[in-house]
Amino acid sequence: MANFDDVLQARLRRKRRKQMIGGLIVIAAILVAFGIYSKRDKIFSGLEKIGTQYSNLSAETDGEFLLTVSGGVDYYAEIINHNLFVLCDKYLYIYDMDGKLLDSRQHAYSNAIMCTNQNKVLTYSFNGTHFRVDSQKKMLYENQTERPILFAVLSDNGYAAVVTESEAYACRLSVFDANGKSVYHRDCVERLTDVSLTDNGCLFSTISAENGELVTVIQSVHFDESDVQWITDPLPTLCMHIYAMKNGGVFVIGDTKAAYYNNTGTLVSAYDYNGILLDYDFSEGFGAVLLKNEERRQSVLMLFSDENLAPSSVTFDNICKTVSIQDGTAYLLDTGRIRSYSFSGTELSSLEIEDAYEKIRKNGKYFYLLGYDRIQRVTSN
Repeated sequence: MANFDDVLQARLRRKRRKQMIGGLIVIAAILVAFGIYSKRDKIFSGLEKIGTQYSNLSAETDGEFLLTVSGGVDYYAEIINHNLFVLCDKYLYIYDMDGKLLDSRQHAYSNAIMCTNQNKVLTYSFNGTHFRVDSQKKMLYENQTERPILFAVLSDNGYAAVVTESEAYACRLSVFDANGKSVYHRDCVERLTDVSLTDNGCLFSTISAENGELVTVIQSVHFDESDVQWITDPLPTLCMHIYAMKNGGVFVIGDTKAAYYNNTGTLVSAYDYNGILLDYDFSEGFGAVLLKNEERRQSVLMLFSDENLAPSSVTFDNICKTVSIQDGTAYLLDTGRIRSYSFSGTELSSLEIEDAYEKIRKNGKYFYLLGYDRIQRVTSN
């Protein structure tokens, strides 16, 4: 009987020992996990930089570079102060002109979107409640909104306009200065489609229905006054973007037409499209609208330079991809080619490229070609 008791006690001691060892292993695992979690930013930031270094590939003998992007990851890329800013799902990367990684900053925005001016980038998440503004050197500020964000814009003077949902109205417009301080807000009874900031106020477009069709109305407001400065008559189109002009007027790009208004909201001129809107851009008083005609397999580039002159037009016997404006020149991404045009419609240059890219960015003598999973730099003529 004593031997049986001894055996039973030995088994119990072994069982307790296993339970104790198992408990210590669990505690150790928890401590290790907690340590990794507490230092996750440093650890994963370091790992991310290592991966990024390998994705930045040097070219052969001409000094160009190729930046690869993980397959399936959406990204935005813009040129700011001659540096390339790339926004991916978790990080904002900053590269110099030769592809050297200058900085990488983590963000927590799902479906992140960015808009830029000449010096800064504003990042936000559609239907999120946070947005931030970064310069090349650092993150300048981050703010939180009460309601989900619908869209945001950033002006050249650093002011940010953020349009959010509203409980009692269609939406709310909030404007913040360069330091992130709130300077203006307005509750809107109609949904805003775009905002363009001026020196002491802003222009905004609203969309509604009239006689069974969509119409756009532009309004001008000053930050130090509650009343609307002026309001336009309804324009029968869905506004895509509005651009404040130096003379106080506004250039409107709709889905079916483009229009100029003067500084009192009076329509100066409007031009219907002969095709489906494909892409557009506006810079320093110059506008470009790219259209497509699927039946004829043609593209039409409309070039706007003066509110009192009809736009110049150039027709192509294929479907082009995108257009952008820089320094008074329009750059068109054609099939396997980048073409440049004056705003009189004269072709200035042509550069052959691989037909694997969808967008272009110009930076001095370089083009940055944006594709599904890569960004490549090529030298212009």
